[in-house]
Amino acid sequence: MECSEQFVGDPTDECPCFHGVKRAKVDRLLSAQRHVCCDKVTHTEAKGRMFTPEPVSTPDGLSPERVGLVRDHLKEVVASRAFAGSKRAQDFLQLIVEHALAGRFDSLRERMIGAEMFGRPIGYDTANDAVVRVKATEVRKKLAQYYQESDKPPAVRIELPTGSYVPKFCWESLEAAAQPSAETDLPAFAEETAQEKSGERPEAKIDEPTRLPWEKLRRAPNMLVSVLLGLGLIAMIGYAGFKSWFRDSNARPEIRSIAILPLQNLSGDPGQDYFADGMTEELIADLGQVSALRVISRTSAMTYKGTKKTLPEIAHELGVDAIMEGSIVREGNQVRITAQLIDARTDHHIWAHSYVRDLTSVLALQAEVAQAIADEISIKMTPQEQARLARARPVNSEAQDLYLQGKHLLNEGDPQKAIGYLQEAIDKDPTYASAHAALAESYGRTGEAGWLPYTEAFPRQKTEAAKAIELDDALPEGHAELANAVMDLSWDWTTSGKELRRALELNPNSASVHATYAFYLERVGRLPEAIAEAKRVLQLDPVSSHSSITAGILYYFAHQYDQALTQLQRASALEPNPPAFLFPFPLGVIYTEKGMYGEAVGEFQKLGDKPHALGHMGNAYARMGKVAEAHGTISKLEEHVQKTGIGRYEIALVYAGLGEKDEAFAWLEKSLVAHDKGLTYLKIDPCVDPLRSDLRFGGLVRRVGLPL
Repeated sequence: MECSEQFVGDPTDECPCFHGVKRAKVDRLLSAQRHVCCDKVTHTEAKGRMFTPEPVSTPDGLSPERVGLVRDHLKEVVASRAFAGSKRAQDFLQLIVEHALAGRFDSLRERMIGAEMFGRPIGYDTANDAVVRVKATEVRKKLAQYYQESDKPPAVRIELPTGSYVPKFCWESLEAAAQPSAETDLPAFAEETAQEKSGERPEAKIDEPTRLPWEKLRRAPNMLVSVLLGLGLIAMIGYAGFKSWFRDSNARPEIRSIAILPLQNLSGDPGQDYFADGMTEELIADLGQVSALRVISRTSAMTYKGTKKTLPEIAHELGVDAIMEGSIVREGNQVRITAQLIDARTDHHIWAHSYVRDLTSVLALQAEVAQAIADEISIKMTPQEQARLARARPVNSEAQDLYLQGKHLLNEGDPQKAIGYLQEAIDKDPTYASAHAALAESYGRTGEAGWLPYTEAFPRQKTEAAKAIELDDALPEGHAELANAVMDLSWDWTTSGKELRRALELNPNSASVHATYAFYLERVGRLPEAIAEAKRVLQLDPVSSHSSITAGILYYFAHQYDQALTQLQRASALEPNPPAFLFPFPLGVIYTEKGMYGEAVGEFQKLGDKPHALGHMGNAYARMGKVAEAHGTISKLEEHVQKTGIGRYEIALVYAGLGEKDEAFAWLEKSLVAHDKGLTYLKIDPCVDPLRSDLRFGGLVRRVGLPL
């Protein structure tokens, strides 16, 4: 194999074989020697090996045929399994090879590559931004993997020497590169010989094997051919077996699941925790778009904030192959993120890198880190996933800060307070799609909790969700919130299902979207599919109380009360000191269906004078025979209906518990006119089970748009 290298500057700077040799002398070596992996081969030796000797080549020294071979081989390399799913690595290799073939050596300096491929300023600080070095290292690894997995030696081999961005082209014998057979000593790509010009075929010359007289070959040709074929077959089998063993014994086990631990806030200001947590969430969301990878949700990841557990312990609890941990420092208008990826099965480092960006490009940075992780673990990404990660997402830094504070409040369970921050973020930057989606979620949650009239909450949720999609159709949260809004507001089950499937297509690792889809499936009566989605939620969010509560409620609506209670007990163990609003309602409804009415009433009383709690508490009173107390809750609910318009469906639940069907249906009709959200649960709500045998019930279900 002979190697052709392109140099930026004097070749003596790159290869020790040419120490002391001036460029003017290089041409005189053309007919006497060539460079082969730092070995010198004489012209006579080269001829015996059936190739024309050639020294280190410059672009002018590469014939058009060789340039074509390099480009053809480049296409094979970037389309290979080693480079599959790594668009940045493909682009990087194509960039440096094409620059080298065109002789554009100045473009192969680190700063120039950083500017051309990664959008860095020409004068950027390469000491603190190693993006080009990291990508070059990755390309070297992928090239090594490609040639290791290759079944046969290629005509040309592309190498990227360590410490250089100038590729090296190593050639097999030139005949092998030019012809199917290597039995002639004609120099490949040389000018036609006189015989060829005259139309005669040149006579093939076969080298005589050492110490084997030609006369013996003539007497026993068949025996020799058989022996040689047998030896060749044995060698090929042995070589293939060795390659397979070497590849299997040295290959790193595939990484198919990962957890992003909370970025550590190193600013020294605890008030910046919301920023570190927000950046962690953005990174999880970006990496979650890779469908071939299971990414643990934010709620589970955040439980390890400040933990003293070892990485293998965390990985075992989460059931993941790898963990990314890191830190973040915010100083003025700049952000520095340091991240490292660890194989949790061996506790070995896979990759580490530091990034420095200004606040306006920090969202693009999150996508860049996600892309780097996906490339490093050789996870296959679809072209659509690559495009979504690469899309430009500039943002106003003030709007972003307000958005992150609003998201922090939303995640802490205070959507009412979050609304103010998110609206202010939108006022600063009306094109901020993520802020519109988060505001939609805030309105939806206040409406579902009964803290805001349905007629106010759900229309605003729909408006903000639609705006988020208009600004960024690739934002899964926008589609999820639109699905929720049309489900609660207009009972548009078709649109809701379509939007949820689109959200899952955009982020198949979103536990919250899977949970929303599970509730949708339950409400339309597809219970087995809903339970399957509940199990998926637990896989993506395995150590969060929120996922267990979600699963518990889904089991409750599926009338599987023991499983529901088990999930609530698991949630309680995961979060011993939960917020006051978290457990009472789901525990109360489960206790009611298990006949534990006293315990149920105790849980509902913890929630105070809220319509949802009053309705279910009245139902429990009715079923335990406390009729007066049940009617007392009806009076309170009627006051809520007058003030906020919420409570009609809940009154129907109390009458259903009392066995007063006519009153129950009368209030269900009032709920239908008011488009009460409670009716979306009509098909699965255990509290209305006593009404299902009544003919009026089926008609009501149809009018809500639900299948019977």
